[in-house]
Amino acid sequence: MHVLSLLIQLSLYALTSSVLLSRFVPRLRYLLQYGKTLESITPVECAPRPNNSFIESSCDAILKSLGFTVPKRWFTHFYVLGLSLSVASSAMLYLCHSGKVTFPVHCLIYIDEFLTRKLTWLLAKDAFVLNASDNNISYTRAMAATTIVTLQCFRRLCECIFVEKMSQTARMRGGHYIVGHLFYVAVTASTWSEALDSTLADDDEGDSVPKVAIIMYFVAAFAQYTAHDQLSRLKKYSPTPPTMLFKHLVCPHYTAEVVIYLAVAWICGFTRANVAVLVWTAVSLGTSAEQSRKFYVEKFGAKVVEGKWNLIPLVF
Repeated sequence: MHVLSLLIQLSLYALTSSVLLSRFVPRLRYLLQYGKTLESITPVECAPRPNNSFIESSCDAILKSLGFTVPKRWFTHFYVLGLSLSVASSAMLYLCHSGKVTFPVHCLIYIDEFLTRKLTWLLAKDAFVLNASDNNISYTRAMAATTIVTLQCFRRLCECIFVEKMSQTARMRGGHYIVGHLFYVAVTASTWSEALDSTLADDDEGDSVPKVAIIMYFVAAFAQYTAHDQLSRLKKYSPTPPTMLFKHLVCPHYTAEVVIYLAVAWICGFTRANVAVLVWTAVSLGTSAEQSRKFYVEKFGAKVVEGKWNLIPLVF
């Protein structure tokens, strides 16, 4: 059992559950708002209620602390972190596989094995210790996935700086800001958490990287760039542009993001960690797309989103 991978999974599924909880509990729904939805929607659900019990008052205080905001343009920090971690990961994989430096991977393997022994001892279940080789991915696939994440973070950082028009007044929840950083830590680690043993292998043989997944990434990356470019040409808080990308989808740039991490998961052989990344991406962006749909309906009327899917055509 790769405990490092397990920790990534647990963290991402916990975050996914928190998004779903906020989505279905009206009193928490305001925590999902950011950008245009944060500015335009009044969080009626979070208004103080009279005669609260001590428990309810404590919960309100916690929710209020989670509701602090930061400038939305701080989105760029996510990609700076993601790019830094993915470049460092690529260097680590290459240097360790070539034998020039092996300490980082040896150290991670030791930590992984140590945590596995401790977790097995705590649970007192021999069945918990799975055959790690069943979950390993090759160095070739791990390197390809890490390279894809590097390209994605670099492209998004460039788009944020040179393409998108970052509002000076738009805000996002502090919780979004914290979770965004945690996500890119998890994304980067998920590409190599189950490739530690194969990285130290002497031979250069590995599974071939699925070419369809590579093509899928570049198509989705181009579509996402195009969508962001088209949105940047609109006046602030205008209806979606009447272009092919927005013809059937409310947020095609979100759909492209899901396809990108689907490609990464495919390259990694759909390991549990990468599937967790994909699930988080689909759930969080699906919720954001739903919030955007409500914004467009309230501001411009239902006709502007009529016949459009939020995230995945024919599904949602």
